[in-house]
Amino acid sequence: MIKSKLILVILLLCAAGWDGVGQLSQLKTELPLHPRLLLFKGEEALIHQAIASDGIWEETHRTILSMCDTLLGKPPVQRILTGKRLLGPARECLLRVCYLSYAWRMTNDERYFRRAEREMVAAASFEDWNPTHFLDVAEFTMALAIGYDWLYSRLSEVSRKTIRNAIVKNGLEPSLNKNYTDWLLRPDNWNQVCNAGLTFGALATYENNTELSKQ
Repeated sequence: MIKSKLILVILLLCAAGWDGVGQLSQLKTELPLHPRLLLFKGEEALIHQAIASDGIWEETHRTILSMCDTLLGKPPVQRILTGKRLLGPARECLLRVCYLSYAWRMTNDERYFRRAEREMVAAASFEDWNPTHFLDVAEFTMALAIGYDWLYSRLSEVSRKTIRNAIVKNGLEPSLNKNYTDWLLRPDNWNQVCNAGLTFGALATYENNTELSKQ
């Protein structure tokens, strides 16, 4: 059920922000201001319209807000490996940050912003995102990229720097280390997931790390 809800919200966000995402491929040295990933500033209104006119969208929206309410009292994910993987915490972080950031943008409820910020700062404090199993890096990079981008206007400069530095240090830089990049030649979902996460990280931090993001 949760997976189906997540698919719906991804489709919802892509439908609202599709034109803006398409424009990014045409830009060479300048990107739109934040937020620039999936859902531009002001496009929340499109989702509100859909919620008001479609019961499925309304149910999905309410389910996300309900899940966010349960997250308010939970601690952030921890860096606990299962075997060689950190994938469980990485995926949970991605889900939490996406939902909480969405909830803040749709309601302006400060509780959702503070909880999302707390989740991201905690993940940013990890010594690394387990680059020997690079799916973990990709999921964490996408999580913090979306949260950084969507909450940018509300984040303090200290939090911005902390999150941005983690995206670079734990995400983008390890992707240039040949010891960790066997996924570049894989024909399965590793290639897609890793490239997607890193691309989100590069777009989110572009103005502060332009040359690295281009690379």
